[in-house]
Formats: sequence, structure tokens, C-alpha cells
Amino acid sequence: MSRLFIGSLGVRTAKSLMGDVVNGYNFCVMVQSSAASSSSSASEAKTDQRLIWINGQLVPRSEAKVSVFDHGFLYGDGVFEGIRIYNGRIFKLRSHLVRLMESAERIHLDPKLSIDEIEDLTRKTVAANHLQDGYIRLILSRGEGTLGLNPFSCPEPGVICIADSIRLYPEEMYRDGMKVIVASRPRIPVECLDPSVKSLNYLNNILAKCEALSQGLYEAIMLNTKGEVAEGTGDNIFIVKDGVISTPAPDSGFLLGITRKFVIDTVAPACGQTVLEQTLRLEDLYSADEIFLTGTAAEVIGASKIGDRVIGNGKVGPMTQQFTKTFREMVANDASED
Repeated sequence: MSRLFIGSLGVRTAKSLMGDVVNGYNFCVMVQSSAASSSSSASEAKTDQRLIWINGQLVPRSEAKVSVFDHGFLYGDGVFEGIRIYNGRIFKLRSHLVRLMESAERIHLDPKLSIDEIEDLTRKTVAANHLQDGYIRLILSRGEGTLGLNPFSCPEPGVICIADSIRLYPEEMYRDGMKVIVASRPRIPVECLDPSVKSLNYLNNILAKCEALSQGLYEAIMLNTKGEVAEGTGDNIFIVKDGVISTPAPDSGFLLGITRKFVIDTVAPACGQTVLEQTLRLEDLYSADEIFLTGTAAEVIGASKIGDRVIGNGKVGPMTQQFTKTFREMVANDASED
């Protein structure tokens, strides 16, 4: 078996990298050779048993294909949602579906299905895959059309639902804190692209993510063009200073996360706290006692270092620990589907 390592030194073949650790965590990409083990083959077979909803049908993963003329593939012309399943319940399903439909409307995409019909196909996909805990990716694509940009050359939209497992960050990061950087590229200005649209075109975030990965890290903080804190590449940001919890105001230009709202409206009050939405700048992050990030896949995770700057005492702070614990208890016991 060969191994590739992605970090500040680029990409290397890695016989000599056995046991390499980046910033305290194993950080590597495993690439199997043709001599794959029988257990690996069994795992692949199990993965292919996953059923994908694609344009009205549940099909095995190996048969789930879209046209090369689909504008979602050609131009990133479409919208999506990522949703978590906890103990058989689909967390904040309705909220995600509302945002999905609003995103579609903003880009003039008619899914030709009602919100209730999309909920139904989502539940059918989860049930077909016998998932009690996992992750859903719902996609509305513009559909198959011509090679030109004209979105109205696509008569039928693509509707895809994937239900599978996900693990975004190692568990030790939740214990010890995540190290992040500040991306050199800013968030796309609101005047250019409405951040409330969860678009298939994630290139702005991906390039910022590449900056983090090139330094052996998982996440980067993105600023807007005014130098204000916006969001992470896939997470919203909160800070704690002198017992006050703050998060960037919506006019800073970022996607209003479903988990962010749940933390503000439900988790914080359960912990006896309130959250202040206000403009934040980098100096606010550097001087914070604690920083934590929220997202569907990430849940609630503390950040212990930004670049070379240690946040607080360099450990996950008590407020972050309390929020993480409370969030996990809430979703494990009775995840809200509203």
C-alpha cells in the first residue's frame, strides 16, 4: 500500500512518512494499491449497497450518474443542503428544506417538486439505507442542457439525495481544539453573490480550504472585503470574551447556518447564555478567551490557535465545552426536525 501526504511540503509518496504528524494530528490521504485487502474489498461492496435517490429512482451508488451536460456539473449551477441524522431523526430537516427551496428560488431554479415531496424522498432515502446516524446531501441541479450558460435551456432539474456517514474532524480536535489560519482571499462580496444561496459553486470556500490544507490544517477563517470576520470555509464563528458570546452579524456576508441558529436560539439559552450578533474584526478573534465554530458536519468545535497566535490559554475553553456537551445531548436525545 502506498500513501500520499498533503501538507506544507506539498504531495509526497510516503513510505518514509509512516507516523508523520502535523500540528499534533495525523494528516494524510490513504491511496490503496491494486493489491487491496479483502477487507477493503468488502468495505467497498458495502459502500456500493448505499442507495442514492436520483431523479425519481433509488439506485446503487455505482449506478448513480448524471449527464456530462448537466449544468450542475458544467457550471456549478444548482443548490444543496447538508443535513445530519441523529438516532433516527433528521435534525432540523424542515429548516434545511426551507433554505434549499429559498436558494433555488433565488437562482430561478424550479425543482418541480413541493417541499413536502422533497421531504418525502429524503425520508425514503434514509429509510432505504437503514441509517440511524449519518449525513444527507440534498442537491437540486439545473439539469441537462446545452454547453452554453443559458440556464433555461435545461428543461428538467436534477434532484439527488445521498444518505451516508460522515466524520469531518478527528475526535481529539474536539478535545484539544482546532488550529486554523486566516485565508488570504476574502469572501465573495454580497453585491456579487448572495451568501444566503447555498450554491453548488463552492470555489471561493474551496480555495480558502486549500490554503489551510497546504499548511496541514483543516479550516481557514474568511474575511469580507472590508476586513471583517465572515465565516470559516464550512463553519460559522463564535467568540467568547469576558463571558460575552459574540458572532458576526449577518451583514458581514456569510451563509446563515442552521446549526448557528440552533446554537443561538436553543443551546445558548439552555446554558444560561445569550449570543450577541455584531461586527467582528481579526483583533477581536486574537484577543478572545475562546473561539468555537459551528456547522452541520462540524457540530460545535473549539479553535485553539489562529496561525501563530494562541487563543486564550490554548485549550478548549469552559464555555465551548459546555456548548458542545449541551448540543450533543440535545441532538442525541431528541433531535428537533423542525
